[in-house]
Amino acid sequence: MTLCFWFLLLTGTLWARPLAGEKTEQAAVQRAKSALVSSLDSSLPKVSLEFFLNYEAGGAPIKWGVTDCEEQTRTPPIDHGSDSDVCVEADFEKDQADVTVLVSVGPFEKGPSGAPAFFSASVTGPSGQRHSLRCLGDLPKELHRPAPRMPRDLPVPATTSSV
Repeated sequence: MTLCFWFLLLTGTLWARPLAGEKTEQAAVQRAKSALVSSLDSSLPKVSLEFFLNYEAGGAPIKWGVTDCEEQTRTPPIDHGSDSDVCVEADFEKDQADVTVLVSVGPFEKGPSGAPAFFSASVTGPSGQRHSLRCLGDLPKELHRPAPRMPRDLPVPATTSSV
């Protein structure tokens, strides 16, 4: 009987750990989504990051996730333990461009804490060329930039006919 009790207690504890991690990730994502973009970039309006990105995505689905901020800046990533900051990543595709926005929400060990901060943003075009953005306010400009002109086909040379 005692053995069964300990087994149930241990099993319950192991199931609770992933749920706690999932709740922390959900809290981090929700914290980033509700952050005012004006607090991330003073040139932007007082709307939530979720609203801003939905507007810029033009109805495209946005994939939200949690990642280690340090992994985004180092190649190869270096493990600093659990004290590194957590970033919430928002990815979407618009007009054949892949957009990635990262917002830091604080150390993972403590859970989301402090004010969210802009970490980085990039737009990768159809040619594979990646543009890193210095601030979140550059995103609309980058997305609405006209496509580069492609060289036109040269006209077919007129042939002279010999009569």
